Amino acid sequence: MRPRVAEFRELLSQVSQVLILPLLLGLLATALLVSVVRNWRIVLPTMVVNYAVVGLMLARVIDPLISLSRIGTGAVAIVVLSVAAQRADDMRAARGESVARERLAHPQWRRLASQLLLRAMVALFAFGAAFGAASRFPLPGEARELGLAAYVLLAVSLLLIATAPEALNVGVGLLMLFSGFELAYLPLEPSIGVGVLMALVTLLSGLAIAYLVQLDVAVGDQPASAATAWDAFEQPDVS
Repeated sequence: MRPRVAEFRELLSQVSQVLILPLLLGLLATALLVSVVRNWRIVLPTMVVNYAVVGLMLARVIDPLISLSRIGTGAVAIVVLSVAAQRADDMRAARGESVARERLAHPQWRRLASQLLLRAMVALFAFGAAFGAASRFPLPGEARELGLAAYVLLAVSLLLIATAPEALNVGVGLLMLFSGFELAYLPLEPSIGVGVLMALVTLLSGLAIAYLVQLDVAVGDQPASAATAWDAFEQPDVS
């Protein structure tokens, strides 16, 4: 049994070494999609792919089995958010509001184009800031691509937290913030304790975000006291 585990670890380590460029491109693609799209039926599956990419990249610097368990932890958190998002959609449907499935089936192309264009432009600025920070302020460690990936995730997470009007998308940004912190810190402290702690933080955050998602919908029919210019542009979100 132990030789098989050792072989599996070696396989994961080799995959993370050989496929580093495709993994980095996959991380950039998933981060861009999450920053542009707001529909949870697209965002949450994309986050599962993002967690898989992050886990495989971490296999370069930590125990591959720990990185694999990190992928499982992220997937569990996304499943919890998916259940909460579906229940939130059911609550919206009961009030006669549009839900994620309807927005996918019948997109409002005129409003959708303007929303996606604005988000894409802001995301490109965030990516540019991440690339600039990675070149001017490289993170410690030999794996420079992990530092670039960390900066990208941190930039996209701050973008989501600052601009997303719904609790679910803000929560996704928070989860990406944790992933970016892992890519930046775990190469410096590749211990089992730190990996377990970050996995626990992700699970607890997923539960807290799931609660806030349903609370956000429950109080959504109450009049807001104030709204930002971005919120006025984003509502109603059709993507």
